[in-house]
Amino acid sequence: MSGSSGKRNRGEARVLRLDDQVCPHCGRELQAEWDEFPPALQKKYGKPGEWYYHPCTPECEKKNEQREWELMRRDARITALKERSGLSKRMKGYALDNFDHQLSKSAEKAFAKAMDYIMSWKENREDGRGLYFCGDVGTGKTHLAVAVMNELMTRKRVPSLFVTVPELLDNMRGAYNDPGRDIDEWMDSVKNADLLLLDDLGAERANEWVRERIFVIVNHRYREELPTIFTSNIGPRDLAAQLGERTASRIIAMCDWISLEGEDYREAEVRRGL
Repeated sequence: MSGSSGKRNRGEARVLRLDDQVCPHCGRELQAEWDEFPPALQKKYGKPGEWYYHPCTPECEKKNEQREWELMRRDARITALKERSGLSKRMKGYALDNFDHQLSKSAEKAFAKAMDYIMSWKENREDGRGLYFCGDVGTGKTHLAVAVMNELMTRKRVPSLFVTVPELLDNMRGAYNDPGRDIDEWMDSVKNADLLLLDDLGAERANEWVRERIFVIVNHRYREELPTIFTSNIGPRDLAAQLGERTASRIIAMCDWISLEGEDYREAEVRRGL
């Protein structure tokens, strides 16, 4: 038994089997050993145990250790990306698998479009294609939009930034009213993020100052072909009246539209859990 297996000896029951998994390095079938967790670990991980696959040769074991190290670095990179993403603690938990896409027909269609976008990320990134989630309050548009962002950070390690438009405008007003306040670095991050999610577009009362500030960001990302995800309760017909023709035309050109309709997503989730 290898040294690593010896460390796993906790006096628990073991079952040996020949599993259909193969070594990723030499292609041989791997012998698996069932390692039953003690009660404390069963409670912590929510499972009775796990299969441990013995390396074929010392050379393969060394390669596996290198692979585990690379995975640890990958996980650390993902954690760092999420810490800098601007997402709240709750939003970091928004995922595709906890979005109830069976809640309505529009939710099913929206989920399918979101999946297509992720699967075609390479092309979407190169073309600067984004998504525009449109729907009333509580229809799940922010949940699904953030789930797409989390998936791209986790699977593709895409540096991403989440910003609510009201927060964005408040920061701009603060800098405008306080000349000593410098937000240039933050604004540069907003304008040049590999993936930007602008949440609640159109929530602010429209005036020329608001329209111009949003146009500057949208126009920069349009020219540089940087993917942007928007959420809003404003549909395509009313977008120009709210944000101006210049901004509306660029958003329409750079985004695929996803409509979410129906009852309040949060209330429906609560009722389903009763």
